[in-house]
Amino acid sequence: MFQDKCKCSTIFSGLNREYSQTMHINLKGLVVISLLSMSSVFAAPKPPTELKIDSKVALASVMALSDQHIESVEVSLRLLAQTGDAQSGEWEKIRGTLATAASANVEALYWFALPDGTYWSVQKGKEPGNLKDRAYFPKLLQGKTVRGDLVVSKSTGKSVAIVAVPVLQKEKVIGVLGASIYLDKLSALIEKQMALESTMIFYSFDSQPLVGLNWDPAVIFADPMKLGSEVSTAFKEMLTKDEGSVEYTFRGKKRTVLFKKSARMGWWYAFGLIPEGREKPDSHVSG
Repeated sequence: MFQDKCKCSTIFSGLNREYSQTMHINLKGLVVISLLSMSSVFAAPKPPTELKIDSKVALASVMALSDQHIESVEVSLRLLAQTGDAQSGEWEKIRGTLATAASANVEALYWFALPDGTYWSVQKGKEPGNLKDRAYFPKLLQGKTVRGDLVVSKSTGKSVAIVAVPVLQKEKVIGVLGASIYLDKLSALIEKQMALESTMIFYSFDSQPLVGLNWDPAVIFADPMKLGSEVSTAFKEMLTKDEGSVEYTFRGKKRTVLFKKSARMGWWYAFGLIPEGREKPDSHVSG
């Protein structure tokens, strides 16, 4: 057990350094190039074709940041699932290495569940709720990975994205390791890493549709079909395509948005421009 913990801690430490270096190398230049190019493009009104060309780089940056943060969580959980501690199915043996994984990744509730839905979290220990009635849980019991399911956490009441992997012992699922990633925290992290100007926005949404990530925390987990006819029409169009662009008015301001679906996450990501400047975050959510 001690060897498992030492090995896992070393792996997570190395993973965190490698992940940080990869993010720095792959994304820093991409984001800087994106924002430098857009600073001239967005300084004055330009034809839609020019907006689309430059926005592609920024959209790719948002997608890469989000997908890599989430993928790092998944890799950490997969590594832990292969250890003797995890395969023991005993929370006291799992907690330490799961806490190490939590410290190396984006903020989330990190947890371990038994096949009956009973679960424990690094932050709170034994949780009073049960996960068996979650729509994603049967997939895990079938040995499948869950990535990006949007739910309201039973433990914290926060809007989260689920990343979870089965723990297998002799090809039998004996438990589940998961992370409920706080959507507001990941959104704020991407906002900071992108260093967006006051005219730029980003968000993601799933097939339900529900808004996942958003530059404005007030819109996270909102149903876009209830945000006015223009928003509803735009989202209906986006849901029918893997990529493209839309224009719509929300909160009295016109938005030009480029979008693309992530094959890995199953989410649509969007990056857009509000020429007159975006409203302040936490505005009342209405059309």
